[in-house]
Amino acid sequence: MKEPKLVNLKVDSVETRRVRKIAAKPKTIKITINIDASSLASLKREAAKTGIPYQRLLNQLLSDTLQKKVSDESRLARLEREVANIKKRIAA
Repeated sequence: MKEPKLVNLKVDSVETRRVRKIAAKPKTIKITINIDASSLASLKREAAKTGIPYQRLLNQLLSDTLQKKVSDESRLARLEREVANIKKRIAA
């Protein structure tokens, strides 16, 4: 593959600033929560088994649970629409 000549390269300072700004944003937010001791102990045991730090594991569990809830809600809404359509057909 041919190397580009440096004289042909142009610097896009606006785009560079935008990319740097995006990269500089923190990916996570620190919070403080109260959790019961037995749940924390179970979480740390699971983290030790998997080799994933317990805070990252907690974040994964929380994300998975929230995604599942959204999925279940949309599934329930679809089923309710189908039931309503069936009722209309029966009533007609």
